[in-house]
Amino acid sequence: MSASKDLAVLIERWFTDRLMRHRRVSSNTIASSRDTFRLLFAFAQTRLGRSTSQLTLRDLDAPFIGALLISTEK
Repeated sequence: MSASKDLAVLIERWFTDRLMRHRRVSSNTIASSRDTFRLLFAFAQTRLGRSTSQLTLRDLDAPFIGALLISTEK
């Protein structure tokens, strides 16, 4: 798995395998998770100056997630 594709693959697997297949969550839970990732990707594009397709798992470190959470408090 290449560094640029690993995040997309992990997120896709999380939705399809974990949420849908194993947990059998409601469509509302899936929509909420989707919307959360949209916020994360928009924040990453603004803060890191990269498109969603350029993000890697390493980009989502603790300082980045902390800044995301602080930005949502406003």
